[in-house]
Amino acid sequence: MRRHLQGAAAAALAMAAFPAAAQVTPPTEAPVRATDGDKVPTIVLQEQNPASRSHHFGEAVDSGTSVFRRDSVEDRSPGSGDVNEILKALPTVQFSSTQGRASRADLQDLRPENLSISGGSIYENLFVLDGVGVNSRLDVSNDNPSHYIEGNAAASAQTVWVDAHLVGEIAVRDSNVSAEYGQFTGGVVQITTRRPRPVFGVETYYGETSPGLTQFRMSDKVRDALNGAYPDKPDYMKRRYGAAFDLPVNDRIRTLWAYTRSEAEVTNYRGANWAKYGDYGQSSLSETLMVKAEADLKSDLLLTGQVTWSPYESDFSHPNGVDNWVYLNGGGLTARAGLEGRRGAAEWTLDLTHAWSDNDRDSQRPGTVNVSTTAGIDWCSGSSCSLGGPGLLWQEQKDTTLKGRWTQPLGTGRLRVGFEIADVSAEKGQPYSAAFRHISSTAAQLRVEVGPQTVCLDPAEAAAGTCVTGSYALAQRNDTTAFDTRVNLQSYSLWGEYDFDWAGFMVRAGLRHDYESFLENHNFAPRLSISRDLPFAGMNLTGGVNRYYGRSFLGYALRENYPGNRIYRRTASVVNGKNLWVNEWKLYSHSETARYSNADLDTPYSDEFTLALRGPIAWIGGEYRLKGVLRESRDQFASSESVSEVYDVETGGTSTRRVYTVTNDGERSYRGLSLEYVREFGRDHTLSFSTNWSHTDATNISYFDISDETEFEGEYVYYQGQVVPKLRALADNQLLDFAAPLIINGDWSARWFGGRLRTNLNARWRDGFSRVDDTLVNITVNGVRYDVFDKVEYKASIDANLAATIDLVKTRHGAASLDLRVNNLFNSVLNQEYSSTSQPYQLGRNVWISVKYRY
Repeated sequence: MRRHLQGAAAAALAMAAFPAAAQVTPPTEAPVRATDGDKVPTIVLQEQNPASRSHHFGEAVDSGTSVFRRDSVEDRSPGSGDVNEILKALPTVQFSSTQGRASRADLQDLRPENLSISGGSIYENLFVLDGVGVNSRLDVSNDNPSHYIEGNAAASAQTVWVDAHLVGEIAVRDSNVSAEYGQFTGGVVQITTRRPRPVFGVETYYGETSPGLTQFRMSDKVRDALNGAYPDKPDYMKRRYGAAFDLPVNDRIRTLWAYTRSEAEVTNYRGANWAKYGDYGQSSLSETLMVKAEADLKSDLLLTGQVTWSPYESDFSHPNGVDNWVYLNGGGLTARAGLEGRRGAAEWTLDLTHAWSDNDRDSQRPGTVNVSTTAGIDWCSGSSCSLGGPGLLWQEQKDTTLKGRWTQPLGTGRLRVGFEIADVSAEKGQPYSAAFRHISSTAAQLRVEVGPQTVCLDPAEAAAGTCVTGSYALAQRNDTTAFDTRVNLQSYSLWGEYDFDWAGFMVRAGLRHDYESFLENHNFAPRLSISRDLPFAGMNLTGGVNRYYGRSFLGYALRENYPGNRIYRRTASVVNGKNLWVNEWKLYSHSETARYSNADLDTPYSDEFTLALRGPIAWIGGEYRLKGVLRESRDQFASSESVSEVYDVETGGTSTRRVYTVTNDGERSYRGLSLEYVREFGRDHTLSFSTNWSHTDATNISYFDISDETEFEGEYVYYQGQVVPKLRALADNQLLDFAAPLIINGDWSARWFGGRLRTNLNARWRDGFSRVDDTLVNITVNGVRYDVFDKVEYKASIDANLAATIDLVKTRHGAASLDLRVNNLFNSVLNQEYSSTSQPYQLGRNVWISVKYRY
């Protein structure tokens, strides 16, 4: 597949480089949409677009909505093309405090950034890509690529994503969300790719970054620990390129064909015992191939359809071994066919969608071989040498959905109703593989398994590396048992919403009902938003009371069929001083893995109260939005404490294993107050400012974490001069990651020299805060040893970014431009708490350079 898409990319770029013969000046378009009586959408020609506004506020009753239009996406997207990064302009969207680290794994990673919206978990947002839900119901928390049975280093909470080059609009809903949207307790992110244009057009680009365009920084903590003995700086290369073609068939049918590609390659280094093998590169690849079409069947009926194939590939080789490459897959495919129509004053839509995500792992050599170096092998040095890697894994999720919406005037208001029927399936499994090693590292045992007296009676073992005549034999085999498990659920949703004016109050009253066959709960989520224009200064006040329900998590169900562990051993026959080894094994031990069971669970939910004030600012100009959000999330999924369970083992007798149960013990609490201000200065400048104060508490981060109340019950620590319950010491703690207590954003877009130069400067300041944590010091009080807890200071940071696009040439054959994206403009250390001495660097100022062509 990779080779096929490379060929497609080369062909696309070649076509883009060939100038069209048409003698027209490339137009700048207003949004295209068929209107009443129009058979062909109208194109509005402009000399230049004005400076782009950061984002637009939703309607008054939709006070939690923010919309980024295409010009804003183009001006603010980073050089990496990750559209999630654009959402830093919103005060209620939080990002990880670990951003900016320059470890080899971070530099190689091309997945979109995780988001927390209004205090919600990063796993509980609703992502919608062109009307298709792209949300993982699987465990994406384990990012160890060589874990024997997880290895989800290419998985993401957002299963399918596209490059910013293809995005036409992003709508984010952080509060006061319409009943149309369900199955989330965080926020809603709707990403809509741009529509096909009714005239032929080409857009193409190429950009890259490398260490020559990057400054590397260290935290003071790491610098002091290294004391001048600094390791080599990272060596990497990132490229991003693509092309999009608008190819109208006729006046009624419009198509868009697009391909984008992002590459990352990072130099890695073998461990000390493997240094002779030299450096090696690890790479990641993110691609998108999209075909999108619109057809005007009638003046009031539009047929739309598209297929988006967006695979992600990442490879990994552990530095302490050879022949151990693993290839990790992510991303997937989405498809949609839809109808949009009108019937009198009513409007309706009907969509059939499908999403498939792939989180498989391929392995160069499944199963490891660990050999003592006393065997005289020549492929590594050290006490033990490893050959091969973890086994294959397959994991996928499929979602097929039919949904519809009807909107019509009713009485003095507007009625909107809709439905959604979905079938969701998930599968996880692995084939058989085995790991081989010596029974023991003791000298006596190694004399049996290692030495010139070794004779292997099965020639095939030499190729496998498990037995080599005259050198060594491995006498223990750990089996990875094959398994394949599938989980399926059906989801049904009905929703209705009525907007009406009641004595000067604009009211939006809605109700949503969700049912999933997995948890078998009927969930009714009321939504109410009331808005009122105030009699002074053009102000509007909106209040909302809403409930949101989450969705079923299938990770526990897939773990339920994890296979047990079986260890086999063999012994040598001694004949004439020779140790004869036969490829025959006897079961030595049998154990079962930890079990994960489902209980009679409730669906996680979040209750929200929100209040928003918006309006223009007299004399100064511009508009503001002041918003308070209070959320209490309950019944969140968490793990129980483990209990022992007795089971029969195949070698005879019984043993015990750990058993966990998924619970509803998790809780979250969020308090947030945000202020946003946007001002446009003619056509050449726009300014925006936003800030958010918030406090977020969470009892557990991952679904497989035990809630604090369960984990710490009865545990005591030493805090502020006395022994106290651990829960008391941690009671007022702010959530550490994805929860900066104070954020300030600034954004300035400008046009210069008649629009030939366009710039955007944006910055986000994260305040520092104190948090009660383990100091890693112990104290003994009355003969009892306690961990010492105290307040730990986390420092503030500022991340500023500059984008500049200059038109190099404009002719009848198109326009070419040079584009610079400067990240971390002030060369800051973004994370002063980072303490790794093996990979100590963080990204300081770094630049992406791109060239673009548009016709």
